[in-house]
Amino acid sequence: MEGEVRVWRIGRQTQTMETSLKEHRGRVYDIQVNSKNSQAISASADGSCIVWDLATFTRVMCLFEKTMFMQILYHPDEAQIITTGSDRKISYWDSFDGQQIRDIEASESEINALAFM
Repeated sequence: MEGEVRVWRIGRQTQTMETSLKEHRGRVYDIQVNSKNSQAISASADGSCIVWDLATFTRVMCLFEKTMFMQILYHPDEAQIITTGSDRKISYWDSFDGQQIRDIEASESEINALAFM
């Protein structure tokens, strides 16, 4: 089960697993869903973050870096994706084409959490 992203349909009386997305090769540390509930991003220890289409349950885009991704966030306007992990950096990515925009050296040890205030 390591590396799986499971999608569940939660009702008042039932919980049904819709699908299991199995493209990560390492532990998944974080999952974020966009404001329209149309896409989700998963962050994994395998050095990948995958953007998923929640209607078709397919991969839209994949971000790769030499780090164990620990957390991922959509920027409040959802034009950017922000990641962090074992490389001690905060990275900004374009959410439409997956290109890395910038890196910030942010810590002397790995970063486990991010938040917008």
